[in-house]
Amino acid sequence: MNLLLAVTVARVASDVALAFAAFFVGFCGAVIYMRFIAARHATPAVPSETASGEMSANDAARASMAAQQLRDLARNVAYDVGAHNSFVESITDQLVGIEQGNAEGGAVVMDVVAKMLDANKRLQTRLEDAEQKIATQAEEIRNQQFEARTDALTRLANRRAFDAALLESTELFASKGQSFALIMLDVDNFKQFNDVHGHPAGDEVLRTVGRTLGRVVSSGDSACRYGGEEFAVILANATVEDGQLAAERIRKAIEAMNVQFGGNALRVTASVGVAGCVADEETSALVRRADEAVYGAKKNGRNCSFWHDREIARLIVAAKAADAAAKSLPAAEAKKFANRSIFTDELHRRIAESRRFGVPITLVHFRVRDFSELEHNYGNAIGMLLLDSLASFVQSTLRDMDLLARLEGGELVVMLPGSSASAAKIVGQRVRTSISLCPVPLGDHQIRLELDMGVSSVQPDEDAASAMESARADLVSTAAAEAQQRLQDADLAAV
Repeated sequence: MNLLLAVTVARVASDVALAFAAFFVGFCGAVIYMRFIAARHATPAVPSETASGEMSANDAARASMAAQQLRDLARNVAYDVGAHNSFVESITDQLVGIEQGNAEGGAVVMDVVAKMLDANKRLQTRLEDAEQKIATQAEEIRNQQFEARTDALTRLANRRAFDAALLESTELFASKGQSFALIMLDVDNFKQFNDVHGHPAGDEVLRTVGRTLGRVVSSGDSACRYGGEEFAVILANATVEDGQLAAERIRKAIEAMNVQFGGNALRVTASVGVAGCVADEETSALVRRADEAVYGAKKNGRNCSFWHDREIARLIVAAKAADAAAKSLPAAEAKKFANRSIFTDELHRRIAESRRFGVPITLVHFRVRDFSELEHNYGNAIGMLLLDSLASFVQSTLRDMDLLARLEGGELVVMLPGSSASAAKIVGQRVRTSISLCPVPLGDHQIRLELDMGVSSVQPDEDAASAMESARADLVSTAAAEAQQRLQDADLAAV
């Protein structure tokens, strides 16, 4: 009996102790996290930008409510654990009485053990409920932190997040030599949008600029609304030359935006400035140099890009090398290209027509060979500019009824309604030959673009997605076979 009592008490006490310990650790972590977030929110990130650096009254109220709920939860759990401890003490007294022979053993022991197990189960339930509530409060805190670092209008990162990202980039540069570039831009003549069309029009312009930056800026970089009509982009692991190319790409993307408001098409442009990080430079000095480059662009007539060489702001000409590279490809009319979603929708419609009228459809899938290596060697901006130029050239070889889409990873896909697979291969091979014969100058080097190609006729039972996948599968298999043939030819030439 003594052994049974000891084992039972030990198991029950262990269950309670472990449950309480698990809760206590989780609860303490949540409280510490809460205090950390509250402390960060309590101090503005940039004193000169009070409006963007401090939490709104609503955010403060939400943080206070979350803290109060955690305090209430702590009191409740403390009460539950205290009550449970008192109960366990009374049970222990009964067990001691049994041990001393002051009470009958068997039935009383079973009753005591049952009560203790029930109490343990009830406390465990309360602890699980408390754990769920802590998880809910933690999610609320995370949401507050996200909103505190996000601009409500553009949904880009805000000034607070920019300051943190800039500091992090500066520290990485100092500790690991990982360079970065800073791009700043102002929407040109922004006041006119508000004065002529009203502030809602100005808001729509800013929202569209935000969406454009979110689309053209790489996921590893940081785009933010710096304040008012000013925006900033931090290019990670980038040189100032990379920044110049990216600045021109961003400027052109903004210039190409289609902003509709109140039945009017609003033409939007931006003045862009670039500065690259240098050793032993304060972040404020880097921002000032980028801002001076923006001012240089404005003085030059706006809708252009300048970069700062640590002495003066200069008109960006390095990006013109990429333009020259693009122009070295066969001449083509600049057009907008479909994305994957638009292409898929149009292909779906064409497949439905094909089923009704029996008109064949063929897809041609192109891929720039070693595109990832090209981006690695010359930067993402150069890669995208070359892909734009390639798409323009391919577009110039197509009929009005044909449709081209630019995909990710250096890939293009073309839909040729009414064309057989053999005719499509002739068109595709003509494109491959023309591109391979045009060396592209990039600085002091020249490269030749090589294209892999796949061709697939759309089958009656295929939908748009499967048809596109068939064309890409043919590209992969054909590219593998051609690569194998190139290796065999090289081996023969070496003999």
